[in-house]
Amino acid sequence: HKVATNGSSRKWHRPQGWIKINTDAAVFMEWGSTGIGSVIRDAHGAFLRARNHKLHALYSPREVEAIGLKEALSWVKELGYKRCVFETDAKELAEACKNVQGDTYFHSIVVDCRDLFKHYDEVLVEYVPRSANVVAHVLARATHFMSGVHEWVDNPPDCILDALII
Repeated sequence: HKVATNGSSRKWHRPQGWIKINTDAAVFMEWGSTGIGSVIRDAHGAFLRARNHKLHALYSPREVEAIGLKEALSWVKELGYKRCVFETDAKELAEACKNVQGDTYFHSIVVDCRDLFKHYDEVLVEYVPRSANVVAHVLARATHFMSGVHEWVDNPPDCILDALII
């Protein structure tokens, strides 16, 4: 399997022959919870699935971003996609996926992510600015008003409709 990182786009782009998964996280300090969101689109940019998860625990922003990527990697693996681009607006996470060094909780989550890479034929983890990751950002923030895990297949949740426009 191939693993790489890069990132320069300011807006979302079609993945040209790959499945693209945007991931993001939100921390709700005042409520003691965090949320993660992931959106899967095909090579043409068409919505396939979305998933979000509210966690009733506080993590640092970098930890919850890593947890979000790990959950997305596990979810997409179970769906059977093999050639995937995962985009995150967490630059430190994208860089750590390329070369993890450290012994914090964040680093142990990244090691778990890298372990999941072996289930893919090709996997890219790319940093993109938030402007290119709005759909996952909105979905992660929407967990504030939800509980547990939610998944949408074929029809996206209303909260991300505007963000899906390419």
